[in-house]
Amino acid sequence: MIGEKIKNLRLKKGYSITRLAEEANISKSYLSHLEKGLNNNPSLQMLDKIASSLHTTIDELIEGDISCPALTSKPVLNLEWLQLIERAVQDGMTKKNLLNFSII
Repeated sequence: MIGEKIKNLRLKKGYSITRLAEEANISKSYLSHLEKGLNNNPSLQMLDKIASSLHTTIDELIEGDISCPALTSKPVLNLEWLQLIERAVQDGMTKKNLLNFSII
């Protein structure tokens, strides 16, 4: 479960739930719900914030987590979308730009 992985990594780093929430710039209650398994569908943006704050990757957080919808559901992006994203990257769009764009 992704929440257990986050909690284990957090504890391994010696972070309190408050510290991780502050560093990831997310609410403590949101993080608590993730860790307790009450929220099993975090967005990639949230996972990126948590992973960055734990000095790890999203892949590490979801590795082996078959309950993660991103791993068990049909791909959300079809070939047309993947080509569009590839073109945006070729044209200079960064990951940060893409994340900021998705917030709007």
